[in-house]
Amino acid sequence: MSISDRMTSAALSRAKIHVRDVCASGSDIQLIKPSTPSSKDEFGAITSASALDLKAFPVRFSPFDRVTLQRITWAENVDILCYVSKLAIDNLSVTIKQLKKKYSGLKYGGYNYDVRYIEYYDAFANDWLYVIIGGTK
Repeated sequence: MSISDRMTSAALSRAKIHVRDVCASGSDIQLIKPSTPSSKDEFGAITSASALDLKAFPVRFSPFDRVTLQRITWAENVDILCYVSKLAIDNLSVTIKQLKKKYSGLKYGGYNYDVRYIEYYDAFANDWLYVIIGGTK
């Protein structure tokens, strides 16, 4: 049996469910969206916002191990990486394009970060298993 025989839609669904379940036992994070473009003060701090509550596992802080730096080229430019289940994002009816456009902040462990990157991660069959979010202090 070849590898292409195993990349079925059922296998993709099982993989997405496994990733969602693993992330569900992880850490709470919030993506912060300014309520309006004018809801920032003169220093750029968000004064009025809404949040998207997500679960992430793992959450990594810089410096990252060599494998992470090799697999995610922009990892060295961020202070935190959060791995979120793509299925969880899909279940919220949010696209990665909407995440990139609307969400500018990340809250984890009582600290606020500016979102630098939001990208798909870990390809499986014809889709992705994770969305990774990179932030800076």
